[in-house]
Amino acid sequence: MPITTVKDSQGNITKVVLVEASGAAVEVYLYGATITSWKAKGKERLFLSKQAILDGSKAIRGGIPIVFPQFGLGKLVQHGFARTSNWQLLGYKDQIDGAKAMFLLTENEHSLSMWPHKFRAVYTIRLDSDTLNLSLSITNTNTSAAGSFDFTTLLHTYFLTPSISEVAVHNLAGLSYTDKVAKLDNVVEKNDPVSLASNVDRVYHNAPEKINIDISKHEAVLLTKTNFKDIVLWNPWAELAKGMADFGDDEYKQMVCVETGTVGSPISLAPGQTWEGHTSIVLQ
Repeated sequence: MPITTVKDSQGNITKVVLVEASGAAVEVYLYGATITSWKAKGKERLFLSKQAILDGSKAIRGGIPIVFPQFGLGKLVQHGFARTSNWQLLGYKDQIDGAKAMFLLTENEHSLSMWPHKFRAVYTIRLDSDTLNLSLSITNTNTSAAGSFDFTTLLHTYFLTPSISEVAVHNLAGLSYTDKVAKLDNVVEKNDPVSLASNVDRVYHNAPEKINIDISKHEAVLLTKTNFKDIVLWNPWAELAKGMADFGDDEYKQMVCVETGTVGSPISLAPGQTWEGHTSIVLQ
């Protein structure tokens, strides 16, 4: 079977493990539809904090949380409610080009308490021997003509690295970015590649579809995006790491977030309209 499920004492599915013919596997918690593990070519590829909280009481620190309908701080809780909502397993399929699973989130008491809109979010995960393909579709299911809504969204990917000093992110030179640490807008990136040696929290606007990432001196990934406009680069570094209860003091040395999303300007959907974004991560 391409999929196994873990259930709680009430018989509710809490976690799904999707396995492809080569042995590549992803682990997905229905809480947040958060991918917490991606093993391919015999190695773990995603960072998950050893202090991550996995009981559904807090967003999971690591893996690939889904940010929707708000990136960062704003009128809603930080990064929105999708990562703290219980999704449904919509279905799965073992196919020639890999294994696939789909997850569903619609409006519910949790979402309506902070965002008065009806929607249908479908998250599709497709796995093959060296690639993780992710698709997120958002449909506005409001019926009134006044039911349009705006949103921002992001796949908050934490990559695992043996050392942050070895990480290099290519294809960002010349882009304008917002520097959340320095509180500056319209900074132009002059470096190629970009390395990290301090707290970094940047939104690179209108980024190219393909971003090459050196995860270490010997490993790299190709990050490809479609219909996601921006790239977010983040590492909390030592001082912020010490202030995070669900993150080890030294774990910043083993992770880097390179995230695909549309966060610089919101997406607008009228009733009945659907938006869809795609990301693929390919081992090089």
